[in-house]
Amino acid sequence: MSQNIYQKPEKQSFCSESYSRFIHAVNGYYKSPETLSKAIGRALEEFAKELHLGYLSVHLDAPCNNLAPEGKHVCSEIYKADYDFHKIWSVEFVTGEEGHCTLYTAPVKGYDWSEQEKAEIHFLLENLFILFGRARMGQLLLKASTCDFMTSALNTRGMVLYGLELAEKKRLADYNALFMNLKNFKYINRNVGQTKGDEILIRYCHTLQGFLLPGEQISRPGGDNFFVLVKKERTELFLKFVQEIPITVDYEASYRTHRISANIGIYQIMPDDNIGNVMDLATVALNEVKHSGKGIDQLWYAPYMMGKIMHEKQISQLFPKVLADGEFLVYYQPKVSLETQELCGCEALARWSHDGKLVPPMDFVPVLEREGTVCNLDFYIFEKVCSDLRHWLDMGIEPVRVSVNFSQQHLRNPRLSDEILAIMQKYEIESRYIEIELTEMSETSNHDAMLAFLQKMRDYGICTSIDDFGTGFSSLNMLREFHMDIIKLDKSFVDKIASLPDCTSDKIVIQNIVQMVQDLQLEIISEGVETKEQANFLRKIQCNMAQGYLFDRPLPHDEFEQRLLGNRTYHV
Repeated sequence: MSQNIYQKPEKQSFCSESYSRFIHAVNGYYKSPETLSKAIGRALEEFAKELHLGYLSVHLDAPCNNLAPEGKHVCSEIYKADYDFHKIWSVEFVTGEEGHCTLYTAPVKGYDWSEQEKAEIHFLLENLFILFGRARMGQLLLKASTCDFMTSALNTRGMVLYGLELAEKKRLADYNALFMNLKNFKYINRNVGQTKGDEILIRYCHTLQGFLLPGEQISRPGGDNFFVLVKKERTELFLKFVQEIPITVDYEASYRTHRISANIGIYQIMPDDNIGNVMDLATVALNEVKHSGKGIDQLWYAPYMMGKIMHEKQISQLFPKVLADGEFLVYYQPKVSLETQELCGCEALARWSHDGKLVPPMDFVPVLEREGTVCNLDFYIFEKVCSDLRHWLDMGIEPVRVSVNFSQQHLRNPRLSDEILAIMQKYEIESRYIEIELTEMSETSNHDAMLAFLQKMRDYGICTSIDDFGTGFSSLNMLREFHMDIIKLDKSFVDKIASLPDCTSDKIVIQNIVQMVQDLQLEIISEGVETKEQANFLRKIQCNMAQGYLFDRPLPHDEFEQRLLGNRTYHV
């Protein structure tokens, strides 16, 4: 409604100054219809006498929506003096959200309003309706700015405001903070579709809300992440509750139950903490859970975690400069034919020489992988390899085929194949000397890009291999769909051979993988071979190749060059 709330009838019996004071007193109480009702009631104490007003109440019925799933229903007695029940009359208005606002009023007992006074009262009620409309809109806007539209939980801003409120009351330290990320939800979402995936998220959030007590609070920062404030004495109970929550949805005319679990970072809130710091440190703990590689899904924050974060940020900041300065070196780890025991290839590995020390790959590769800058390192190493191959060929040294690791993130680059070929052409390297090694896919989002890349490599006669086979999203699907040349068996498969008294089941699994790969007319290599027992077993089941410390550690350029120049047979 566009009517000006300060507009008055040309003729009026009530005092303009009193009316202005009344409007001024109630103007600004827009947090909710309830707070506005109280403000109007207080302001009417004086103004009602001039109106001969004995009674005023409001009934608001607003329909449900995403921001107000249960709608809005207000029945508030605003002002009450000595009035005649039989003289109550009402005015009904339709709200902007297709609801209804009805204002009930009556004169004081023994008084009858004239027609002019009724017009003035109606004018007042219209203005009050506008004020209630603003209060309702203000309430919805506040909720829209502080709540997650889909689940009706708080959003990040809402949680920050709630945390500030707790801190003002000196009660924030009564809680522990938990940052949660659902496990494998992207696969569930992909299998059931986004609509059903959203339904699962909503039901999961409502399940958590149903467990929380008054004062405890949940927010959804976005995606499949949730942040929860739980009373300290109930934290362990909550952690046990969320270990696995069954969520059932109707999918294609049948009900399907998904058991949802989460990675959780937990922070014990201290008296001097603020909500921003609390959320950051719970996030640090969650980051440690997701990247620790220890198979742990719940961790309490500890100071060392922040140290790791700072170390990772330092690596991130240093990377562009040290790459430009040539601090990354190429080491070559030999690959050995298990049939002839001769050197038959090698893998190029990145090593970082910084301040006279070698930085372990696990210190920097995962950081670069998460940031996507690993792609720059991969191409740097690839060009170094091509340069070394050109050097050996020019010296009359016959090199072996070199496998170079490329992150799955490269598959987002539509010019990946062209850029690889351009570097090979720059150094005049034949395709028989190059093997492109991709890590087994941990998800299926790059499926089409992987197929296209492998086809392009095959067209140019470049060998391709899949690293860490057996650890990714679906190993059998990879064998069936992706036409690569070599499968690289993950080190974890052979680790137990000769290290456990009974490793029969492990041997059966390895033997069948080798047989299956060879039936598909592919080659297979096992990495991490460190004992004679492992090598003998792999040779017995006719695994093609092996690499590992039993034969050679990764060698710097000059040492590997001597290996190429010397005896290429390993006697183990």
